[in-house]
Amino acid sequence: MPDIDSSLPSPCRAEAADLLQLLVAGLDEQALITLNASGLIVSWNRGAELLTGYRDDEIIGRHVSCLYPPRHIADGAPESDLKQARCRGKLCHQSWRICKNGSPVRVSVSLRRLVNARREMLGYGLILRGGVEEESAIPANATPASSTSALVQAISMLQSEVIERRRIEHELLQLQRLLRELAAHQDQIKEDERKRIAREIHDELGQNLLALRLDVSMLVERCGSRHPRLNQKAVAALGQIDAIMSSVRAIINNLRPGVLDFGLQAAIEWQVREFQRRSLVVCDLHVDHTEFELGDHRATALFRILQESLTNINRHSQASRVSIALKRSGNRLSLSIADNGIGIRPGCRRKANSFGLVGITERIHYLNGELTIDSTRGRGTTLRMTIPILPEEN
Repeated sequence: MPDIDSSLPSPCRAEAADLLQLLVAGLDEQALITLNASGLIVSWNRGAELLTGYRDDEIIGRHVSCLYPPRHIADGAPESDLKQARCRGKLCHQSWRICKNGSPVRVSVSLRRLVNARREMLGYGLILRGGVEEESAIPANATPASSTSALVQAISMLQSEVIERRRIEHELLQLQRLLRELAAHQDQIKEDERKRIAREIHDELGQNLLALRLDVSMLVERCGSRHPRLNQKAVAALGQIDAIMSSVRAIINNLRPGVLDFGLQAAIEWQVREFQRRSLVVCDLHVDHTEFELGDHRATALFRILQESLTNINRHSQASRVSIALKRSGNRLSLSIADNGIGIRPGCRRKANSFGLVGITERIHYLNGELTIDSTRGRGTTLRMTIPILPEEN
């Protein structure tokens, strides 16, 4: 037999157990139930099981309100009954209770306060008698079995759907975070690989081409007028070597400009000059000369954003002028890129296979920065981005 309240002192628990034995020793025709001081069910006899359909292992530990119709619960009837029994000592009336299968049953209720010899509150004794004649039809606040069952099923389905939606939302957020981390990791691997290949081309192919050029130059000088045809071939070979070396330098710069080793400002100035030379678009560059030094990874990411932006301008904007500004304000670095082109047409940002702006957005997000895009048809586009300068970069 379970205790009414295991937190009570041992003498109180003994007296409670005695009262419990007397109360539960009734007939099976009566539902004899005991509650602790909080209204939780602590004992359940055979009569209660026959009346409601609940086994003791299904009901013990639950609040007595689980036996009330939903409308009674909404009206606060369980708390009101417990309060009246606690204050008056006893409460008797006829009411409705809900069985396990959801059907209502009319019962006679006797709820008594249980105290020990020192008048200390132990709990409640509850007697429910079924078979009470109905004075009227089932009231509106006692839900019919079919309606109650359907309501319970609907609520259960809604709760399950809400839980499932929350689980899916959590998984999607986790997946989005992992995808961003994966994209950033791949970008870093790509940059490291570009740097490695650029250095290998410079050290291996560049050095070999330089040595070959020196040899051919010596050949050109020695041939002179004595071997005009050989001299002509040597001069042509020298021109080919120079063209190859120029191509190698271009490949190295496309992989990773060496000017990045001199800092972000120098790299941006070089990139703007190159863009202006290739596209013939007039560029205005405004650089705040306040000293700062970004880490290599963050400087490379910002440089790639500038490259992607200028590429988009050259391909799509039909602009004749571009303004780039790099400024520092406190512990934040801002970069703005504005053109006077045709602007971004509606829907182009979500266009299939168009990942320029998406890549810029993801890079800025990974740098814990902010990006705003202002675009008006016929009035150009402005990209404004800010990233924090980390303490170790000051």
